[in-house]
Amino acid sequence: MDQLFKALSEGKIKAIDLSHELYNGMPTYPGDPPFRHEYVRVGEKYGEVTLSRVDMGVHSGTHIDLPRHFVPGGATIEAVPVSRFIARGYVLDLSDKKPGEAITAEDLRRFGPKVARGAAVMLYTGFSAKWGTEEFLYNWPYLSRDAADYLAEAGVAAVGTEALSIAGYAGVPGYPYPPRVQRDDVVYVHYKLLSSGALVIEGLTNLDKVLKECRDGEALFVFAPIKIRGGEGGPTRALALC
Repeated sequence: MDQLFKALSEGKIKAIDLSHELYNGMPTYPGDPPFRHEYVRVGEKYGEVTLSRVDMGVHSGTHIDLPRHFVPGGATIEAVPVSRFIARGYVLDLSDKKPGEAITAEDLRRFGPKVARGAAVMLYTGFSAKWGTEEFLYNWPYLSRDAADYLAEAGVAAVGTEALSIAGYAGVPGYPYPPRVQRDDVVYVHYKLLSSGALVIEGLTNLDKVLKECRDGEALFVFAPIKIRGGEGGPTRALALC
């Protein structure tokens, strides 16, 4: 343990923040509650307290999907062992994928043993650079059905994406954005992963830094959510340590 703390203090272990900030006006999935932060009390002099509150959907910003999100009766946050929110794995460079294009099983097979039982698999496409644009709300590279099958059969512990959803955009009534997939594809991809034991982390950023600064894109990923009783998902301060 002393060696670990020494390595951290000397900068031999690099910590990379994979999370977006939460702020008023931030992008949220079409139809989800907007994020709101407001000060209830503002301290202006010594002895006075500043206090604020937030109103948000639990799938805002960088967040994790738990089984209950798409698996009826599935586990919620407090029922998942905290050790499940830490996993060693790799960032896969899929920056050749275009916006709105599917990530397929064939795309994943080329990474060979990096997609392994118990590993975290983080999908880098560069799409987080579009954060704040209208395109970010619907046109992300998404996981196909056969890719979800491949990851589930491999037994990965976690799958991460820069997009607001691991599956494609199926359209939301009242929003003009064109759908990229059928609604059942969204259900299938989430259900396949979450029912197989893989946790899903969405809204990641800085995965390119892991590729550049961590040898072979390998890191220890930490993605623990706020401990919400009964929560089917929750915001997380995701980290990569290498």
